[in-house]
Amino acid sequence: MAIVTSPVVNMYANPNLFSETVSQAKMGDDVEILEDTDQSFFLVKTLWDGYTGYVEKKCVDPGLTDWNPDPEVVTASLANLVYTGAKVQSPLLTRLPLGIRLKLLNTQGAGIPDGWLRVEIPNGQTGFIQKGDTCTPEEFQFREISALRQSLVRWAKKFESAVPYLWGGTSSFGIDCSGFVQHIYKLHGLPLERDANQIGQGKYLIDIQREDVLPGDLIFFEGYGHVGLAISHYEFIHATTYSKPVVQVSEIDCPIWRDRIIQYSRYRLEK
Repeated sequence: MAIVTSPVVNMYANPNLFSETVSQAKMGDDVEILEDTDQSFFLVKTLWDGYTGYVEKKCVDPGLTDWNPDPEVVTASLANLVYTGAKVQSPLLTRLPLGIRLKLLNTQGAGIPDGWLRVEIPNGQTGFIQKGDTCTPEEFQFREISALRQSLVRWAKKFESAVPYLWGGTSSFGIDCSGFVQHIYKLHGLPLERDANQIGQGKYLIDIQREDVLPGDLIFFEGYGHVGLAISHYEFIHATTYSKPVVQVSEIDCPIWRDRIIQYSRYRLEK
């Protein structure tokens, strides 16, 4: 086992930097090392979704086997700056995407200015982050399904017109269609498979009809080559290269998209 210690790590189809990026892992993710290539790469499997790919050895630490910060805060902006000191003039320690879990360190009596938190990141370094760039884990926990649906949409819309489409991407630095819906659900503790075809034909969804679409439901397109997340009964949000390579909102019944839809699906939220 190992922990990802870089903010975002490309997972390659082959052990070289010029190979296709098949996915990404993020700081704090648990991975299983399947093979040591004796070069600069490990073949790993992400424990969250069972996806495999080659990652640079320098980006993971086999000496770390678990990251369960307590107490924890979660990065809540698309780009989150962690500094070496509690002021914006301090040198930058790292830049993190949305959804990274950080350990909140005790700062009682430490003289830290209001609006700043002292945190530990998964590679063991400590730094300071502005409180406005964080939220608590409770932000993603809901008893009512309607509130969960609203949260899925709220967090998805943070990406709108701001996060570029990136093949293999899974973070707020750049993301693809399946990486996007997987990431939004993962924030809320709900697992999904990695690729659109895996998600659409996977174990977590049930099929629904067009007239039943609610916010948070998923929409799949021809050949399971694309997926989006419904933000209302009429619109969905997705990472796409259509018109502009960015996360964007489209109309479900727009002929460009409607004529390619093959499946409407709902996560098995009801218990």
